[in-house]
Amino acid sequence: MKDLILIKRFNVTALFCLFACSFSCLYGSSYTVLLSDFTSQLDDWGAGAAYFHSKPKGGNWHLRSEINMEGGEANKNKMVIRRPVESNLIGSDPWLGNFNAKGIQSVELDFNNWSVDEPVYLRLALSNVAKPMISTGTWWVSRSYATFFPGSGWGNASFNILEAEMKRVGAFNGVVGQDTFEETLSDIQGFRFIASATGNSALGDEFSGAIGVDNIRLISSIPEPNRFAVIMGLLAAISLLRRRPR
Repeated sequence: MKDLILIKRFNVTALFCLFACSFSCLYGSSYTVLLSDFTSQLDDWGAGAAYFHSKPKGGNWHLRSEINMEGGEANKNKMVIRRPVESNLIGSDPWLGNFNAKGIQSVELDFNNWSVDEPVYLRLALSNVAKPMISTGTWWVSRSYATFFPGSGWGNASFNILEAEMKRVGAFNGVVGQDTFEETLSDIQGFRFIASATGNSALGDEFSGAIGVDNIRLISSIPEPNRFAVIMGLLAAISLLRRRPR
């Protein structure tokens, strides 16, 4: 009788633990669905000016861009952009596409400003067209920004992809698109980080200097398939424990 009571108590405890684990996995969790850490390549990220795969002595691989050190004036306002921008390749790019279906909720990255005298007010810009020089789409820019002063060293920036935290802005000609936030997120083709003090344009402010980017993460509320399988396994175990004969 005593053993039976202990077994029942164990089953209740196990049931509670499994339920708590499953609940925490299904609600209030976030998952890194994509990561570019530049360990072996640039992973189709680029910039407006000269950029390359860099690893200082004793440091980590990252994307380094030397803005306006090479190229014309138009390169000064392009920080980091998602490539490819060719229309025939956008559909297969895992960093682009339907953010609604993917449950995308935020993006994070590590950033370094090596400029001598120019700060960077880093923002996220998203659109259903590849670049601001196309006037037919709608651009959204984060209301918040991460400040990186000259010689900042490596720091982290995070942007929530929520309508309340982003605003609709104009393209190169100042025209503001009319697509809703949900409509834009259903077909993301433009994905870039810009330096902008006001956040009123997808073009960003002019900037001259070297920057570094590392560990770009795309965060979703939807578990990866293997994690989802674990959650389903936990729920199945809960079901078996509940149906076990007494």
